[in-house]
Amino acid sequence: MVRYKRANEPNNDMKRNNMLGKDGLTITSANHLANIAKEMYEALVSKLESLRFYSRDYMLAIAGKTFRVENESETAELKELASGLREVGALKSLIAYLREGIKAKNQMASDSAFEEHIEELIKAGREDLKKPKAKDEVTFEEELAKLSAEQKARYYALEAKCATIGSFIHPDGAFAKARKDFLEHTKDPIKVVGKGQEAEINTYSSGFTAEQIDTVFFELQKEYRTLQAEFNKLKSEVDEKVAEANKQIANEALTAMKLWVDTRKVERVQYDSEVKALKVVIPQNLREVYERVNAVANAK
Repeated sequence: MVRYKRANEPNNDMKRNNMLGKDGLTITSANHLANIAKEMYEALVSKLESLRFYSRDYMLAIAGKTFRVENESETAELKELASGLREVGALKSLIAYLREGIKAKNQMASDSAFEEHIEELIKAGREDLKKPKAKDEVTFEEELAKLSAEQKARYYALEAKCATIGSFIHPDGAFAKARKDFLEHTKDPIKVVGKGQEAEINTYSSGFTAEQIDTVFFELQKEYRTLQAEFNKLKSEVDEKVAEANKQIANEALTAMKLWVDTRKVERVQYDSEVKALKVVIPQNLREVYERVNAVANAK
């Protein structure tokens, strides 16, 4: 029986099919013998089908002479009927067995059979044949969580300050709008709404100077840029760690996948070699009919 040499264990996939083994007929020989057996039983069937239990005489009335045109079979042919049918059955049995053996070997050479073989080896402990699974990619949050408490506190503080100041000095922010309104009302301190006696007159005044407001506004802009630059730097450092970690994961996955593919290739060569060496085993109960067919094949 073929053995899985590297693991020094029987190849259970091949061992289960007891029609195949180290000693027996090659596929070519099995197919040849099956064809010979078919010729033999067809010849027997033709002879058995020609069995006739009567003779026929023919006479042309005008001539008055009788001619024997068909003869009944010999008694021996009737006696040989049962044995002939048994021989046909035996030959067909051999053919069916040989065809099934050929089919079994061809199936074992298929990709699906190889995959089943791989599954059996994995169950038996061949971890190197398991398809490697790539690790999940590292996320920003995972790398951020690795920072020290002080670093995380600084990160969240910068994020919060940038968001808070930015929302105020943004063109749509409260401070930016208030500054814009101040400048408009300083330029046009009186605003009349309506006409005549119903006119409303609004007079705007302020204890603030444009310089005071602009000083605070530009200081906040400067502080925002400084905080934003520091936040971006810290965030960029975390992004770099994420990229480096994911690059390493990708390289490890690529190496593992290549090793897995190469291992499967080696296993396939070994498997194909073992399958190729398998032959169709002739069981004892088909040995007699096999010998008869083989003798006929050798005589041709």
